[in-house]
Order: sequence, then C-alpha cells, then structure tokens
Amino acid sequence: MHTPLISVVVSTFNRKESLLQTLRGLETQTYSRNLFEVIIVNDGSSDGTEDMLKNYAATTPLAFRFVSQRNGGPAAARNKGIALASGTWIAFTDDDCIPDTNWLQSIYTTISNTNWIGIQGSTYTDRDRITPLTHQIDNETGNRSVPTCNAAYLRSALLEVGGFDELFPFPHNEDADLAWRIQQIGIIGFSEHMRMYHPPRVDAFKKVAKRMRILESEFRLYYKNKSSYQLHRASSAWKNIYWEIGCKTQWYYLKSRLKFWREPKLLIQGISLTLIWWYDLIRLFPQFKKSAKENELLFS
Repeated sequence: MHTPLISVVVSTFNRKESLLQTLRGLETQTYSRNLFEVIIVNDGSSDGTEDMLKNYAATTPLAFRFVSQRNGGPAAARNKGIALASGTWIAFTDDDCIPDTNWLQSIYTTISNTNWIGIQGSTYTDRDRITPLTHQIDNETGNRSVPTCNAAYLRSALLEVGGFDELFPFPHNEDADLAWRIQQIGIIGFSEHMRMYHPPRVDAFKKVAKRMRILESEFRLYYKNKSSYQLHRASSAWKNIYWEIGCKTQWYYLKSRLKFWREPKLLIQGISLTLIWWYDLIRLFPQFKKSAKENELLFS
C-alpha cells in the first residue's frame, strides 16, 4: 500500500445517515485512491454509527479506518484523527457535508503550486431550503474563522501548534482558534475550486433555541488570541456578542424570517427564536461575565 499524501479526518456524532453520504462522496473522488486515506472518529455515537462503520469498512474500496471513543467533542475527536493520520496533509470535513468529486484533486493542485501550510475551501449550500430551523455553512468566498467543514492543513503545522484546543466550553470557535494559531507560522490560503456541499440540516426547535449559550466560547477565543480576534472579528468578545450578533445579526435574522409569511408555523418559530435568543443574551450575562474573568486571568 502506498503512503497517502492526504489523510481525510472526519469527526462524527449520531449522524450515521449523513455520514454515509459523506463517505460516498469520498468514494467518487477523481484523486487517486492510492494517495489518500479516510479516518473516521466516532465520538461516542449511540445511533448505530459504529455498526454502520464496521459494515462499511468491510466493503469500501477506500483506504479506510475508524476508531470509536467516549464522547469528548469534535476538537478531541479531530485530535485523535490527527494522531492516527499518516498523510503529509490532513483534510477536514464534517459528517453532514458532501465533497465535490474533485475536492481532493483541488487540494493536491493547490499544495503543489503554493507554499501555503493551510487551505480553506469554498462551502456552498442550497439556499432555497434554508429555514429558521436549519443549520448550514454558506462560505463561498472565504471566512476569517476558517470553518473546519472544508479545510486542509500540513500535518506538521498541526503538530507544531498542538492541534485543536479541547477546552472550549462548547463546540464553537475551536476551528478559528486553530487557524489563527497556524497563521502565526505560515499562510492559510483560499481555494475556490476546493468545493464542499453543506446541505441545510433541520434541527429540533429546542436545540436551536439554546444556540446563544455557545457564545461563552467567545471569551476563551478572545483572551487566547486577542490580536487575531480584534483583527478578524471585533474589538472585544462583548462587542461581538452583544452588538455584532445580538443586534446586527439578530435583526437581519428577524427580517429574513418575515419571508415565511406564507408558512405560519415557520414564521412563528423564526420570530420566537429571535425573541428567545435576545432573552438568553440577557439571562446568560452573569455566566458570560464569569467566563470573561476566568479567561482573562488564565491568559494574562
């Protein structure tokens, strides 16, 4: 067996059906199968993912491995994948994404013609299917946070910066933190040809309603990477949470949800979410304040 140039690492948790679509997308890559491997880290799934992966491993033509671990979040799972990988480059995507057939070929072409140590790809979605209850990444021109659903890094760079930070309180911002640390040692470029489809994923209303709590992760990101945060996001975590997100973004969401006036249930859900999120930003203020103090002391 040839040593792979690229290792594809995917963290998964309770999404066996969409993960199978991701794997089918990797099977159709135009890039030679001798030059890449696929590593799946099952992060404590309870929906039969492990059995599905066992069956898949027995039949797939890919160079394929999977490992299961106790649920520790995507940062811990991706670090496990990095440790297992043998490729010079590691390409990341998520278990609800589908790569274009030339995704890996585009990564190879890019690394062959640049001195970059990281690449951010173009991620697109089906905008007509977006509703207040869907989650999707729509990033066709690049994002300063470098979402890990479509990114590749030189493995040596990942090891040099210590991989993903597993101590963020929620699975949010660990990808930005990684990218900003890697940018201290080299260039992360953007490739419009490295394309990934991120279908709108419908989540339960109760889950979406709790989304504001993940903003606690802003404080670890800010105090750990203050200059990068101020350059790429906002002058402070407080401004980002309560002005950029709490005011500007939520006002945009509120207006965009009015288009569902022909679908009363979605309209009511969308407006309700905005009101709940505004309420939560007030309710969570003491916890945010505590987190800000803790991280300021930690990184001072």
